[in-house]
Amino acid sequence: MEMHPRFDQYDAIFGDDPQAYQEFLEALEATLVKSKRNLLEAAAAQDWNVISATRHSLKPTMTLLGAEPVNDLLHQWRPSMSALDPSALDAMLSLVLDAIADKKAKTA
Repeated sequence: MEMHPRFDQYDAIFGDDPQAYQEFLEALEATLVKSKRNLLEAAAAQDWNVISATRHSLKPTMTLLGAEPVNDLLHQWRPSMSALDPSALDAMLSLVLDAIADKKAKTA
């Protein structure tokens, strides 16, 4: 599944304030690193409370970034699944984090 994160919505919000944009991107990156770690650990432990809460909190951000495949994948995860393979999620969130790092470098 191909995914190309976009920042056009955030560009419109922060475009005239590079410092605020940089601070936002740093906070977004930190939040997504934590969410990724939590999801990978929760998948290994089959912790559906963490998966559900994190899935819910990520949905608007992934939508704004055009990273709906992350939402789609997380939506497919169900408690009835006997084993979760988080490798696709790991790759997708790494791609999003790489895009954020690139945007930070261009905004600096």
